[in-house]
Amino acid sequence: MDEFIYRLSKEILSDLHLEKMLINISNEIKDYIGAERASLFVYDPEDNTLNSVVILADTGKPKTVQIPVTKESIAGFTAITGKILNIKDVHDFDELYSIDRELRYHSPWLYIPDVETSSMISVPIKKDGRLLGVFQAINKKGGFTEEDEKKLKKLSPLIAIAIDRALSLNQLEMVRSVEKTILDNVMEGVALVDLNLNVKEVNSSFLEMLGYRFSEDELKGRSLYDIIPNLKEYERKINFLIENDLSEEFPLEIMRVKVVPIKWECLHKKGIKYLAFLFSFPRG
Repeated sequence: MDEFIYRLSKEILSDLHLEKMLINISNEIKDYIGAERASLFVYDPEDNTLNSVVILADTGKPKTVQIPVTKESIAGFTAITGKILNIKDVHDFDELYSIDRELRYHSPWLYIPDVETSSMISVPIKKDGRLLGVFQAINKKGGFTEEDEKKLKKLSPLIAIAIDRALSLNQLEMVRSVEKTILDNVMEGVALVDLNLNVKEVNSSFLEMLGYRFSEDELKGRSLYDIIPNLKEYERKINFLIENDLSEEFPLEIMRVKVVPIKWECLHKKGIKYLAFLFSFPRG
């Protein structure tokens, strides 16, 4: 068990993509407990659904599956009650009825040709009391055991960390994508730098301003002073703006340069984290 947890932890740390992580972790745990298939559903509180990715048996391609969080699905029931469900036959109405009168079988596996579900184990995934998702595995020879329940219960905190991490990284990627879209639709040349004036991001107008002598990747990590040497004459002014959290505009040859401090309050740290340098040419 400990060796498997170690291997799964490495998998989690190496996976930065949500969809890939869902598939890989599901497959690892499926093999570990001897199930035919498995799926990891991520909870979306905005529309109260569970979402996962399954691999189609006939094409081998991924397909997104969405299940509403209601008692009319085993995954939804697991999410609502927070209980592990170990079901011998999902098609046995009497077995489902004995668990709850409203419980029904709403299967993501119906989307996968040549897969028939019989036994199923369904486990809630929570972190600090907050629902993050549901793990499900199907079709184990002889059915799932109490030992499988114990294993999955022990693994659930690790799965929760994986989901939480993947969602956070996914959110950061989305924010970065939005920021990049905004940057590329600004007329001014924009360079986002850290406090040492090393470039973090630039927009297409900044590349154009430099005559496309550098690619975006070539600029990242380089000092803005190296890229635009004339800025050096304003080094004391720029340091003053950083120290005092100020924004100011000044002339640089035929351009105007505006320095704007950027705070990231979401990081729960006060102070400037980045500076935006806006370069513009006189109009008219």
